[in-house]
Amino acid sequence: MKITPHEQRVLVLKKRNAPKEGSLTTRATMGKMPAGTLKTRLKKLIEGGLDRDRAIEIALDRPIGPQGRPRKT
Repeated sequence: MKITPHEQRVLVLKKRNAPKEGSLTTRATMGKMPAGTLKTRLKKLIEGGLDRDRAIEIALDRPIGPQGRPRKT
């Protein structure tokens, strides 16, 4: 019996990666922030002399500002 492409897609399931608990990606997702933004903020805060854990708290507390060029009204 021949398996059609439609049936074959049902048989092969893709593995989904679950994010690790406590990782930066998970914290960024919970804080509704892109992971890249969080990493950039952390880098600047750590270079400024803050502890990593404290820098994560501060970075997540700051709101995300408007992106791009402002529109003319």
